[in-house]
This record gives sequence, C-alpha cells and structure tokens, in this order.
Amino acid sequence: ALYFLGGVLRHARGLAAFTNASTNSYKRLIPGYEAPSILTYSANNRSASVRIPYGISKNSARFEFRFPDSSSNPYLAFGAILMAGIDGVKNKIDPGEAMDINLFKLTLDEIREKGIKQMPHTLRRSLEEMLADKQYLKE
Repeated sequence: ALYFLGGVLRHARGLAAFTNASTNSYKRLIPGYEAPSILTYSANNRSASVRIPYGISKNSARFEFRFPDSSSNPYLAFGAILMAGIDGVKNKIDPGEAMDINLFKLTLDEIREKGIKQMPHTLRRSLEEMLADKQYLKE
C-alpha cells in the first residue's frame, strides 16, 4: 500500500491535469487555503495532500486523496490515479516518511528546505508536468 501511495505522490503534479481540470481548481491549491497543496501524507493531518485516517480495524484502512476536485472527469481521474499507484507498486516507489506536522503553518522557505514538492499552481503547469511525466500512463 505504501508503494501505491509513493506512485501517486511521485506523479501527483502531472495527475493534477486529470484531477484538477479547471483553471479555478488552482485558486484553492495554494498555501494558506484549506485545500492541501503540499505533496506528502499523514495519518491524521488534514493539511497533507494524502491522508490515512485511523480506522476501527485494519479492514477499514483507506487513503484519502485530498487534492482532486469536482471539475475532474471521475473516470479519467480515478484511472490516472490507479495507473500512478500501480507504477508505484511495480517500481517500489517509497513515499518517504509521513509528515505529522501542521503543513499549513510552514513558510515557503521551510517547505523548500525540507525538499517537499507542491501541487502545480496553474492548469498550464499541470499539463506541462503531465506531458513530461506520462510514461506510466502508457504501460
């Protein structure tokens, strides 16, 4: 499951072309808004772009991808997310350590110092990212 998550996080900047398909999508994907723009995961941190909430049992465990919005075509978005996750499993992509701090309080300099990637801030940039990172979509 962690490799799946690693694939989604690695390809998230290009996935945004599918999951955030409107120019208005990017007005909320900036630091300071409630929508997460920092590409990391956490168990119980709503500021992370991927959240793994605590469940009652192991069978209730799940991922919450928090960056997609309603402008996306759900079939294309879920298909692209699945392909990114499968790429993570195939290539054993490590998602790194969970970030259990309030990411909304980090400054841009602190984000850069920690080497944390952010979501693209425009539709154009997400399309450029998708075109540069599309090999996993072809397999």
